[in-house]
Amino acid sequence: MRTSDFPEDTPHLDKILENAPNTMADGGSCIAGPDGEWVIEPVTDKEGLLFETLDFNRVLEERQNFDASGHYSRPDVTRLTVNRERQSVLDIIND
Repeated sequence: MRTSDFPEDTPHLDKILENAPNTMADGGSCIAGPDGEWVIEPVTDKEGLLFETLDFNRVLEERQNFDASGHYSRPDVTRLTVNRERQSVLDIIND
């Protein structure tokens, strides 16, 4: 993201850009494999598209290493809670 990418009608543009460097974000797009290794390492300071053909079997292989609820699980660290109550965008609190 460059300072020149901001539309001229951006509210408070002068304040936003007052102390901003010319390049505020340099990309860092990448593709990581299911094992966490880079398929394509982060690319910075370059525009373009990244694409790669992925082997779905690698996903299945790595699932064997993910043990969310088995022997290596850590319920003291990670827990899934399901709230089955009807949800609303409005909560009325009477004090």
